[in-house]
Amino acid sequence: MTLTIKIDEGKKQKLDRFLAKLLLRGGKKVTIQEAVGAMIDHALEDEEEFMAHFQELPPLEEDPLWKLMQNPRHLGIKDLSTTVDQHLYGSQA
Repeated sequence: MTLTIKIDEGKKQKLDRFLAKLLLRGGKKVTIQEAVGAMIDHALEDEEEFMAHFQELPPLEEDPLWKLMQNPRHLGIKDLSTTVDQHLYGSQA
């Protein structure tokens, strides 16, 4: 099974440079899929060290979207799931 992920252009360029170094220094041609897989394996080998990189992120309770989801506005509509577009964008003519 494969999964498509999106990364920003800056990270893609860094990854491409890293793969080029692997080829130049080690003579090994590694695909992006192989490199990302190895990076995931490496991160999971020492989860505590990997998680330490995320300690600077604010707690979930401080996230603005999380706060909104905890106290949603009531629109007076029983089942918004079936007509969400109509209520958000109005009736189509």
